[in-house]
Amino acid sequence: MKFLSKKGEKRLISEVVILSVIFGLAAGIVGQIITDVYIDPFSQDYFYQNINTNQSIIEIPELRRVKRFLGIEQDFEVNKSVKQALPNLIGIYLKKPPSQDILNQIYLSQDLLGNGFILTSDGWLVTHQLVIGNQNPEQLVVIYQNKQYSIDQLIEDSMTGTVFLKVSASNLPVAILGDSDENNSGQLAVSLNSLGVVVVTNIESPNYQQRSKSSDFVLSSEQYFESILIENNLSESYLGSPLLNLVGEVTGVIKEIDSAGGVALAVPINQFRPVILNVLRDSLVKRPYLGVDYIDLARAVGGEQASNQGALIYRPPLRNSPAADAGLQVDDIIVSIEGQILDMENNLTEIIQQYQPGDELNLEIIRDSKRIDKKVVLSLLPE
Repeated sequence: MKFLSKKGEKRLISEVVILSVIFGLAAGIVGQIITDVYIDPFSQDYFYQNINTNQSIIEIPELRRVKRFLGIEQDFEVNKSVKQALPNLIGIYLKKPPSQDILNQIYLSQDLLGNGFILTSDGWLVTHQLVIGNQNPEQLVVIYQNKQYSIDQLIEDSMTGTVFLKVSASNLPVAILGDSDENNSGQLAVSLNSLGVVVVTNIESPNYQQRSKSSDFVLSSEQYFESILIENNLSESYLGSPLLNLVGEVTGVIKEIDSAGGVALAVPINQFRPVILNVLRDSLVKRPYLGVDYIDLARAVGGEQASNQGALIYRPPLRNSPAADAGLQVDDIIVSIEGQILDMENNLTEIIQQYQPGDELNLEIIRDSKRIDKKVVLSLLPE
């Protein structure tokens, strides 16, 4: 029995020793982890361990800079969008007169009239008429990457206020054009100017229409009335700047910044996309012409003619216009064009602009409570 008790005692001592070793090892590992994570978390990332024990002089470790972009996924998308768009931004200034003093030739940020973006690699640019104002092209200069360019051509699209400029250049980086129909209310958007200043904003309405008075409901088949309404956190220095989605595509052009009224508007890119090819090929804007002023019944609230579709002709068609030649009259309701219903999604102006001058269209109209068809041949919108 004594032998057994001594044997059990020795066994107990061995187990205690083994457990002590295990707990000691575990404590050492946990202690090292806590030291690496909380006490000295940067020792691995920021210092080179460069100690030479074979030499009498010990080299001092050098601080190593680690470049990281910290942020949420949204921040990465904004950064990507800015990098995509920044190389194709241009600034527009009043040309400075010759001077012997070089300081008088420097363009300052307060000299900026507005911005634009590069449409083609051979020098076609896009901006807005409010940037140009009443200035002649000879009075203006385009600044791109600190280089001055004179304006060779200026072509305005009267329906949208978009202006196309041509400068003598080659191998320019171009903007990527998006689809403004993909814009949604509440969506994040980005704008930046040629000074390199970036603003992240929100689209409040992709199809905004000014309706502060009853006459605002009278529309023209030759004038777009919808704009992109964005959160007004922009300064005047963003006029003419592109409105970008989070992949860096241009979906609009900033056309109005009213700080007092709390309004910032952009031209949807799909409104001037159809004329781009004609501008590049023929240096002119070709728009189809119908010639009516109308009320969009799908958007008008109240009234005897209230409906969820159709365009009510409000005034007599313009003289010698395709509408007048086709015999359209006041109070006619255009229900469809080539079978396409006029409703909340498709208004008269947008549908007409899908066609070309010379196209013959079938219009279904309601006149005196009767449905009849009318043929109309679109002409070229007069300048």
